[in-house]
Amino acid sequence: MFLEMIYCFIATFFFAQIMNAPKKTLLYSSLTASIGYAVYKFCIVSGHSLLGFFLGTCLIAIIGEILARRLKMPATIFIFPSVIPIVPGLGLYETILAFVQNDIQKALETGVNTILNIGSMAIAMALISLIALKAHTKKTV
Repeated sequence: MFLEMIYCFIATFFFAQIMNAPKKTLLYSSLTASIGYAVYKFCIVSGHSLLGFFLGTCLIAIIGEILARRLKMPATIFIFPSVIPIVPGLGLYETILAFVQNDIQKALETGVNTILNIGSMAIAMALISLIALKAHTKKTV
């Protein structure tokens, strides 16, 4: 698992570079991705894939919001590259492959599971963003 975290760190670092993220955010985004991936992987190993997507994304969004406040930058600069290693790309690929192979049952099963995973990630990001917004507005009032 430690080796996977290193791979996640490296992939996020270079993906953030490709997306022209500011140089001082590269290390933070990569560390955030590694931590979020570790939580995701721990939940996957324990048999809770949907919870893994949710908790991993929640942790990435929380750290991204904290870093955004500290470094005075938009949170998406930290969250977007960091969440890439968790995105269920294999599920999307397997869904399309099953459709092409005319295995509708497997395509629907894999597709619904993948959409649930993506939905849990979207809910996690929206929830943390909303909480951060409410917390920030209470401090300024």
